[in-house]
Amino acid sequence: MGESTPQAVASGTAPAEVSAVVDGAVKVLRAYQLDGLADVALAKLDRGVQTRTVVVVGEVQRGKSSLVNALVGQRDLCPVGVDVTSSVAVGVTPEAGLEQARVAELFFPTGSRRIDVAELPQWVTTTGTHVCDPRVDELPTAAALAVRDARMADMTLVDTPGVGGLDPRLARLAAQSAEQACVLVLVCDASSPLTAPEMAFVREATATVDSVIVVVTKTDKNLRRWREIVAENEQILATELGRPVTVLGVSSLLAVIAADIDDPTVRDRLEEDSGITTLRTEIVRRLDAAAELPHLDAVRTCLEGLRSVRSRVRRELDAVAAGADALPDLTADLNRLAELQEQSRQWEQYLARDLTLLRQSAIDDLERRLDEIRDKWTTYVNTHGMAVLRRSEQKFTADMQADLQQAMAQTLSTFLARLHDEIIAPRFADDPSVWEELSARIVTSMQDKRIESHQVGNKRHGLLDPTLLTMGVVGGSTLGGLLGLSALMGVGVVVGTVWVGVNLSFRAIRAGKTNLLTWLRETIATTKAATGRLLESAVAQSRPEIIIRYRDYLRTTIEQLQKTINEVQKAASADAAAREKSTARLTTNLQIVEKRIAAAEQLMAGVGA
Repeated sequence: MGESTPQAVASGTAPAEVSAVVDGAVKVLRAYQLDGLADVALAKLDRGVQTRTVVVVGEVQRGKSSLVNALVGQRDLCPVGVDVTSSVAVGVTPEAGLEQARVAELFFPTGSRRIDVAELPQWVTTTGTHVCDPRVDELPTAAALAVRDARMADMTLVDTPGVGGLDPRLARLAAQSAEQACVLVLVCDASSPLTAPEMAFVREATATVDSVIVVVTKTDKNLRRWREIVAENEQILATELGRPVTVLGVSSLLAVIAADIDDPTVRDRLEEDSGITTLRTEIVRRLDAAAELPHLDAVRTCLEGLRSVRSRVRRELDAVAAGADALPDLTADLNRLAELQEQSRQWEQYLARDLTLLRQSAIDDLERRLDEIRDKWTTYVNTHGMAVLRRSEQKFTADMQADLQQAMAQTLSTFLARLHDEIIAPRFADDPSVWEELSARIVTSMQDKRIESHQVGNKRHGLLDPTLLTMGVVGGSTLGGLLGLSALMGVGVVVGTVWVGVNLSFRAIRAGKTNLLTWLRETIATTKAATGRLLESAVAQSRPEIIIRYRDYLRTTIEQLQKTINEVQKAASADAAAREKSTARLTTNLQIVEKRIAAAEQLMAGVGA
């Protein structure tokens, strides 16, 4: 091997240090015929602009929507008011090329719809005209606003629902994936220190999300005490969590007043006084720190391949050093591989069995999760009664959707993790590119599936409302952090954002207890069937791919082992100078590989620190 090996050109979008490490690693991988893994690493380096998301959470009437408006720098962007409570999540996305100042879009389970911005409060607040109108056939479960001239122009801000208080699922929603840098902003106010529910939420959120900021709002209403509240919150968090959490005081009122001022000097000074400038700076710093994560995934992929190459070179070096003494072990390994090659047809039958068992285990796991969801909502309905649900039909529709979505994502994630651990890793330990490529194919096969369920009736005789489940991978889109749950598996592969749209559950709520429970039962059955089809698709994609790759793997490994045996035989019969030359060549190759591994590990360790 030598440093003159041709290399592919990495993307200029990655930081220079990351590109340099990946480029150097790719040269080594290609020199050892790991072209597939080299291509995967470069694809990860090239995968484009990362989604940057800020998710704003908090209990009702803490000022979340006002804070989003202040961060964007537009007073009446998200609906605000003393009696206004948001009922669904609203994502705010800056779009520089907009002809209009603002464009609103509603996301229904059956599709999206553009509306006039002035009409947005009627669809996304608990007292909205359309939300409260029994004649409305369908309510959105999320909304988005595209704005121009935003003060935070390179990120999406998600204003979460005020109704229902803090939902721990929001922490999991905001969890970082390989395509999304996310900051979670918990909003409390300056009237009192953190409440027990807020403290519990921060504890759970910090377990899954690296970047959490606590913002104390309404400082303009508590001029004397807000600094004491900030200091007390800092102390509580440090004591409870054992590490510091950033706590900042902000007056959203002063910030939006500043946004209306034309004089930039006066505006900037007022924004500084409001605390919003400090908060913006901290958010940007956190997002920038996470910006390297997608590209570091490319480094991680290179590391897997480099360590495999290192093991191979070390084995060759040890074999040459041992000389003829190594031949019996090498020959035994060669015979074992040849035997596996002869038994491959029988192994392929076992593979079909193992994949079927794996799929069935995933279905059993899904059934358990769905039974828990059914029992949860049945108990809730029986305990609280329909009147409670009818007061917040939109919220409970979104909650049911989130439960089903999470059950699907966890099931698919667990299936892929077991596929890797139990089938792929034991057979392809020396070739990590197999899993990288196979998992990408499986995820692609799960996209854009649309399945209709049984029809669910309501009180109007003869009218049937279909329940539509829509599965898709939102991935790196603007709405990825708004509409889905990113599942990042322990094996380092992003499953994707799998979401379930639940159509017309609020109709079932209005139709009465019996109809709601019937709807819930049939929707859960459809979720099971739909997830089963996704798993079937995954098995159909993986089985032929595994068979082909295993045949290639055995053939290539046998060729490499035969080459090593030939090298050892030549070295054993050669003079001392020739043996020394072979040893020097392999030692040099090992040093190059070690150098690349050290550079990659140093880069990873630096980001971790």
